[in-house]
Amino acid sequence: MMENALFESHFDLIPFGIYVVDAASYTLIYSNKAFIERFGDHHGRICHKALYENDAPCRHCRMAELLAPDGLPNGATQVFEHFNEADDRWYQMQVRAMTWPDGRVVKYSIAVDISELKETQNRLAEAHAELALKNIELVRLSTTDLLTGLANRQHADARLAEVLARAGAQGRPLGLIMLDIDHFKAINDRYGHLRGDTVLAALGALLRGGVPVDCEIGRWGGEEFVVLCPGMALDAAFRLAEDLRRATHALVLETGGLRVTCSFGVAAARAGDTGESLLARADQALYAAKSLGRDRVEAEEAQRPSIEDA
Repeated sequence: MMENALFESHFDLIPFGIYVVDAASYTLIYSNKAFIERFGDHHGRICHKALYENDAPCRHCRMAELLAPDGLPNGATQVFEHFNEADDRWYQMQVRAMTWPDGRVVKYSIAVDISELKETQNRLAEAHAELALKNIELVRLSTTDLLTGLANRQHADARLAEVLARAGAQGRPLGLIMLDIDHFKAINDRYGHLRGDTVLAALGALLRGGVPVDCEIGRWGGEEFVVLCPGMALDAAFRLAEDLRRATHALVLETGGLRVTCSFGVAAARAGDTGESLLARADQALYAAKSLGRDRVEAEEAQRPSIEDA
């Protein structure tokens, strides 16, 4: 028919693969030149058998979604991506039902090869994922003390300001513990700095395992550490510090049986406190613990709880 020839000549001008399937029988009634060059001429064959060697319509077939209940075209156009296992290529499919010039209801499909685009998208996705992982690692490196795995001083200082502000806004208590390894210089001088690093790493692990999950620990510098204790008033923070002191006292490092002790200073946030003022009181309490013989816990000023409470 002249109308068929007109349709077919028009489709042959399109550089993408186009094929037309009879809606009732799934028979291929037309393929344009671009399609035949890639997949061969399968005119008159059942489409799913010819193209995919399937006995039933393909899973990606949208025929039912393109027809009205009376079997006529419903005017819908479906656009989707499809990986064709026959040639290992990605295609963007545009499918639509129409009435062919000879009166048959058909589905025509336009297949645009987007394999290179998908490959580019995959490379971009991989690059973005790699960049995201690198950014995460950079954040970790910039906020973590590499020897102990704890927060470094800069991050601990920032977290103190955030936790203090939140505690003030919520009206909740906040305890702060500062601790320092006793006679650490003597350990370095006697055993060497590598052994000193072992002591610092072991103490970091002890602290991680000895504080509640909502507490935050940081290496403040050298042999000094801080523990932020949200929700803890002075007495509770003091008891935690005493528990940590006992655990540290019982710690025996494997190499040479070296024993380590720590001194602790404890303070609690007050109205109007800044991070600096809270740290200063904890530091004063730590200095008092050192002055009174080390391997002990002292609270800020005269507010130390009784040892029975600890």
